[in-house]
Amino acid sequence: MTDPKPIFTRITTELPRILFTGAREEWDGAFFEASRRTDEASRYDTPEKKEVLGRERHWCCERALRRAGEAAEFIFATPDTNPVGGRYALLISPRFIIGRAKLDRYRGNVKPVKYRKQLAAMNAAVSQLQNDLFQARVQVDDDRLFGLFLSAAHPNHPEVPAFLNFAIPNSDLTGWIFNQPVENVIAAYAKVERPTEQVPDLVKVALKKPTAS
Repeated sequence: MTDPKPIFTRITTELPRILFTGAREEWDGAFFEASRRTDEASRYDTPEKKEVLGRERHWCCERALRRAGEAAEFIFATPDTNPVGGRYALLISPRFIIGRAKLDRYRGNVKPVKYRKQLAAMNAAVSQLQNDLFQARVQVDDDRLFGLFLSAAHPNHPEVPAFLNFAIPNSDLTGWIFNQPVENVIAAYAKVERPTEQVPDLVKVALKKPTAS
């Protein structure tokens, strides 16, 4: 993975902080709601619960992404999968396209489905810089980055996510250019927004002669 500092700078410059604070809140709510629905009034027997919980979590996280995007005033799209059979949400801004994915482990890779492959191709120039800083940048038609909110269920507490990360995959989905917990991304905004504190020299203040009245 590359040095995250330039990516942090691009994120804090081009994406609103509320996107990440909203995502943190919405994902917690999505996992809780999925668990509640699955357990509601013994609607499902034990053999079916695991599969139902996974599906409920998927739908609730799709809604969580849209809600976080709406709060941040993003345009969102819900195209059909290819082959047709489902829908997926994408947030669209002038500099990013953002989706979501489930991981089975913290630093695992996402499933390389067709639409993710197409979107990840936008990250080609940044992916190339990961390998050779002196090589000429690949020219791409779209200079936006494709980002993903990544989450997985806690193994012992299925009603909460084990983690929520924001990540930028490389162009062939075999690794990560950037992959950080959402809390780290939120903290990066605090560093940008914190003004430079002027600390007075207390010794000079104490020794300063009083002004004559």
